[in-house]
This record gives sequence, C-alpha cells and structure tokens, in this order.
Amino acid sequence: MRIKVALGAGLTLIAIAFALTLSHAPTTIAQTQFVLPESKLVFTTADAYACQRGETLPRDTSAIRLGLFAVSSPEVSVQVFAGSHRVAEGTLGRGWTAEGATVPVKELPHTVAPVKVCFALKHVIGTVQMLGKRTGTSEAALSEGKALSGRISIEYIQAGHRSWWSLAASVVRHLDLGHAANGAWDALLVLVLAATVLTLSSWLVIRELR
Repeated sequence: MRIKVALGAGLTLIAIAFALTLSHAPTTIAQTQFVLPESKLVFTTADAYACQRGETLPRDTSAIRLGLFAVSSPEVSVQVFAGSHRVAEGTLGRGWTAEGATVPVKELPHTVAPVKVCFALKHVIGTVQMLGKRTGTSEAALSEGKALSGRISIEYIQAGHRSWWSLAASVVRHLDLGHAANGAWDALLVLVLAATVLTLSSWLVIRELR
C-alpha cells in the first residue's frame, strides 16, 4: 500500500508540474536581424568588444540573442545605445550553450530605433566565432574602431502572450505538415504511447518492490 501511495503521489506531482509548465507562455522573437552564417569572424584575444549600428530594439524585449559560438563560452555583456544614451544592458555568465549567447535585459515599454548594440566578451579561452553575413565596411560591425568583415546575427526576444495550452491546436496542425497521416492522429498516437509506457513502468515498479 505504501508503494502505491508513494507512486500515486509522484505521478500526481508530475502531472501538476506538466500542467503548470503548459500554462506558461513561451518566449517569442519580437525582432530579428538574423542572417545566414556566411562568415565567421573570430575573436582570439583575451577580451573583445564590438558594436553594430542600425538596429531596432522592440518594446518589451527581455533578452538579446547574439550569434556567437564558442567551445568554452566566455562572459558576455551587452549595452544598447540610442545616440549617447544607454537604453538597455545586461550580462550573461560563462557556460552558455553553442546555440548563441542569450543575454537578459530590462524590458522597455516602447520601441527604440535606431540603436547601436555593443557587446563585450570577457575571459575568452580559445576562439569565439561571430556568425553573420559579409557586408561593406559602412554596414559592418565595428571592433576597436575598425570595421569587421560583416554583421553579426541578432535576435530580440520577448515573453509570449499565449500559453502552451492555447498553442496546442496549432502545434497539432503543424504535425500534419509533410506527413501522410493526419496531425491530430499523430498527436493522439504520441499521447497513447506515452501513457502506455508510464502505465507499464508503474506496474513494473509496484511488482518489483512488493
């Protein structure tokens, strides 16, 4: 009986955590200056600093994602300037993933444009690649006053306004794209398989611990 109670309590907590997670709104990309990584600009110094002009900071931006790649990721700090006035800033500690450096910033209630996005890398170990697109010197990012060979990819992230629950129907419809089976049946099959695995696992646990 104790085993069944403990297992039931555990499954209940998992269900509650699942429901709470789906109640949250996923982040969305408010604005992107994403460009294909046609070039890789490499920083090899212990510290590096660069700025990119002609950007737009959308309202309610909560994070700025920079197209950076590093095996040993350094600390990244970002400052956003409208003219000489600093309108946003943030710092990301070491240890971020290879998908890019997503730096949290304080949200603003209004859009600011044009702005200059500056970022600094500290405690660089090895090399850091800046993923972006080759451009002319008039459009390129600047490092120590000198034009780099292109612009870095920048994405502006904000909190979503729709929960995962409200997006469920849309996700199911997208499961149908590129598949012979209907998306709704695909989703139902996944749920049935997950429930079956969970049921069998619970039964085996109870059986082994009796």
